Amino acid sequence: MLPDARSIWRETKMIRNTFTGRLPLLASTALLIVLTGCSVRPEPLTLDQQIAQAGADRQAMFASQEALSAPVTLEQAIARALKYNLQHRVTLMEQALEDRVLDASAADMLPKLATRAGLRTRSNVLASVSESVATGQVSLVPSTSSEKTSSTVDLQLGWNVLDFGLSYYGAQAQANKLLAAEERRRRVVLNIVEQVRAAWWEAVTAERLKPQVTAILAEARQALEQARQTEQQRLLPPLESLRYQKALVEIVQQLEALEADMAIARTQLASLMNLPPATPVQIALPGDATPSLAKLGYTLEDLEAIAMVERPEVREEAYIARNVALETRMNLLKLLPGVTLFAGLNRDDNSYLVNNNWADAGVQVSWNLLSVLNWSKVEATGEARGKVAEVRRQALRMAVLTQVNLAWRRHERAERLYDRYNSLQEIESRIQSQIDAAAASDAQTQLERIRAGASALLATRARDRAYAELQNAYGAIHQAAGFDPVPPQTPSGSIDQIAVAIKTQMDAVSQGNAIKAPALTN
Repeated sequence: MLPDARSIWRETKMIRNTFTGRLPLLASTALLIVLTGCSVRPEPLTLDQQIAQAGADRQAMFASQEALSAPVTLEQAIARALKYNLQHRVTLMEQALEDRVLDASAADMLPKLATRAGLRTRSNVLASVSESVATGQVSLVPSTSSEKTSSTVDLQLGWNVLDFGLSYYGAQAQANKLLAAEERRRRVVLNIVEQVRAAWWEAVTAERLKPQVTAILAEARQALEQARQTEQQRLLPPLESLRYQKALVEIVQQLEALEADMAIARTQLASLMNLPPATPVQIALPGDATPSLAKLGYTLEDLEAIAMVERPEVREEAYIARNVALETRMNLLKLLPGVTLFAGLNRDDNSYLVNNNWADAGVQVSWNLLSVLNWSKVEATGEARGKVAEVRRQALRMAVLTQVNLAWRRHERAERLYDRYNSLQEIESRIQSQIDAAAASDAQTQLERIRAGASALLATRARDRAYAELQNAYGAIHQAAGFDPVPPQTPSGSIDQIAVAIKTQMDAVSQGNAIKAPALTN
């Protein structure tokens, strides 16, 4: 039986008095909980945590790598860099991340299937009284249509046409981001290959001269020590002795700087191959004492045309321009009315209901009519963004053409410098031979012999570095044109397998068979 109006009034008054008496205590407790939850203090990493993290990172940086079992060729150095270089790994992981985001964005186009369940209870019955509209009389007999405790469950399937369109364009934009990530990976690969090529040839020149540097440096240091003893014994005039020591010190300084350059070259190469910097790296020296010059398989016009379509920066900018157009379509789509189709199954265990289970379906349309006023503004903004993207792409292509031409001129200049340094090295070697043949035991002749040996060594070093610069300029042309140093389907096997694929691709580029130059219209 339902309670009468008086009992309901008494219960309501009792609850109100109880709640009013405990209100300060409840407010203080709630305030204390809020203040405790908001008091967050920064907690810096402890020294032990930093040490543990550094040790774990160092172990992971060089884990699961093939050991160096033989001298490293240029192709093997590039293969190691592409397989183990951390910068390249980052781009690969970013590309994989964009792929996963694409899968997730494709799922957003599906309808939404949502389920809800709820439990609701009251301290008393939800009762009400009624008033007659005609007579104005109030009936104090309460009535109810719901229980004190009830639970509801529903399963709703909804599909918003506007959200589907936005998700579709968003998935297309994400697909373009995935393609742009691939072009960023190509750009990183080209930069890594250029750095490895420069470091490898620098290490080659250092490795070739190491025995000579060690021998002449030891002889110069010994002669310097003897010169100091001669000065102490006053066997030569003081001014002549000091000039003699000055010349020896300058020679020792030049040779020590050369020796330091050798160590730096090996360290840089080891770092690019993701080896610990202190790892001793043996270089596979080319067999020819006087190496032959690499030939270019393409003309300057061919390289310009190839660079216009093959450079990763140009392709990435094209995908970004695609997304500019997609963003404009999305902004225009948001101005259209939203249509939602829905259908669902419902259950309510309220015993006062005649039907506790039912199904419903329908369509709902919503539209902000004032948004139509922004149509022309959104359209104009999209056109402006498209023009900016177009001009930016043209500016980038202009920069690419400039880089190709600069790389071509750099190669021509490197060829001339190599010819000059090669001639100078031959002259210095002949001078050293003449001085060695006429050497005697006096100090002045010994100084001339050491000086001639150092000059010949430095000339050889300059010639080898000029050849290394020629090789770097040759690689810079390939990088500026956008030639991939590895085939499109590079094997993910051992270092030797990747090195063979790189060698094949490099030979194809040098012979002009890697890519056919496109015919571009002016």
